[in-house]
Amino acid sequence: MNAVHDRVLAGMSRLLRLAALLPLGLGACVPVSGQAPPAAQNDRRPLLLDGARVIVGDGRVIDSAALLVQDGLVIEVGRSGGIAAPRGATVVNVSGKTIMPAIVNAHTHLGWEKYTSWGAQNFTRQNLIDHLYRHAYYGVGTVISTASDRESVGLGVALDQKLGRVGGARYVPEPGLGTPGGGANPNFTNDAGWWGPGDGFYEPASPADARNAVRAEAAKGIQVFKIWVDARDEQRGGRTKLSEDIYRAAIDEAIVHDIKVLAHAPDVRDHKLLLRAGVRRLIHGPSEIDDEWIGLMKERNAYLIPTTLSWMRDRQFYQDPFFREQVSAAVIARLSDPKNLGPVGRPQAAPPANPPPPGAQQAADERARQRFTRLVNAGIQIILGSDVGWGPTATHVGSFFGYAEHLELEAFVRLGMTPAQAIAAGTRRPAEAFGLHDVGSIEPGKAADLLVLDANPLDDIRNLRQISKVYLRGAEVDRAALRAPWTK
Repeated sequence: MNAVHDRVLAGMSRLLRLAALLPLGLGACVPVSGQAPPAAQNDRRPLLLDGARVIVGDGRVIDSAALLVQDGLVIEVGRSGGIAAPRGATVVNVSGKTIMPAIVNAHTHLGWEKYTSWGAQNFTRQNLIDHLYRHAYYGVGTVISTASDRESVGLGVALDQKLGRVGGARYVPEPGLGTPGGGANPNFTNDAGWWGPGDGFYEPASPADARNAVRAEAAKGIQVFKIWVDARDEQRGGRTKLSEDIYRAAIDEAIVHDIKVLAHAPDVRDHKLLLRAGVRRLIHGPSEIDDEWIGLMKERNAYLIPTTLSWMRDRQFYQDPFFREQVSAAVIARLSDPKNLGPVGRPQAAPPANPPPPGAQQAADERARQRFTRLVNAGIQIILGSDVGWGPTATHVGSFFGYAEHLELEAFVRLGMTPAQAIAAGTRRPAEAFGLHDVGSIEPGKAADLLVLDANPLDDIRNLRQISKVYLRGAEVDRAALRAPWTK
């Protein structure tokens, strides 16, 4: 980046930190040129939602509840009839419905998906904002986009959202660092438009480089920072893994600045080293776990984002009516074409030379279920992250933002969670894990990010699909207006 660009970003970061002090009720969704229609603006009048069951998010469920919202915040939660409507309030009868906190997704990659293409050429302001609206449509209130975002685009969007100029799900940008061969997935780094180091991604050669990277991001007001401890990219780095002295320096520096570190590390041995180094948030559950790992996770009060993405095994997901609500006929046609089983916008990969024997997938599924059940029974703090859409076969058909989060929570239940545990994993727990203190539960003083459902998800997690209304920062999302241009 040149000096002028650096000064612009520094100025944006100062405004971003200042804007963080603004009340969330100012987060009106102002139209963005070329975007889908925005959510309705919050007119600042009090809103009383009366009669619904409320899943608070802290383990409590209030039947026949009342919920008062004003200026984008939850003001009061109590029994129906126990909260008086203030003068001029809008009162909405939601009897028979269930209200829960909006979903919090702790691991995704925004901007690259265009639904009929995938790549760095799609990472524009317009497409990034579109993804925030798509999350909002499905009841996702907060997304953490993990270290594949061009900061020169993303920081401006984050700032405008703080200032009330952009709506959709709350956007938390997250830069990161890794080695050339062990950082971002080759599906990113092999892209001709990958921007590499200098725009939110770093490849430190020393502990001092790692500290400087974290300090640079702290100066921009960054809250979350990602490190990759992996060795998978032969083309760029010869499978060189980030060394322990470098990632320890990054972790130590992040602690100084109260930045939450998220570590990508698929190997259980690296998990243990990272936990001992101070990391408390890990992506990609190790394929094998043992008592030592479980003990360290509990001792360190750590969180795991497993990104099961088991839904990718169903190649017919595009026939799901819930999915079809937000895509066009062109997207459906592309997904239903047998030639397009490989990465979106890329050539189909050759079939494996030695396909797995019959029953191998079922056996792998059963091992995954047993491992996941062990995690749940051990009390490991599992949290939601939908990643970018790679499944167990390494194919990629797109993230399909918002929809993927529902399928991940449904997979949690299929693999051994109760619906209540899955809801906590997708709301309160990720908010706690990343210090997002104003979201994740329905309590006075927190953001009025609410999902109003026609059925009770505690009975069946798929009832999360029965969306009646979505409120973000107290403003109702106009789902029909959003849907219209997406489905043309």
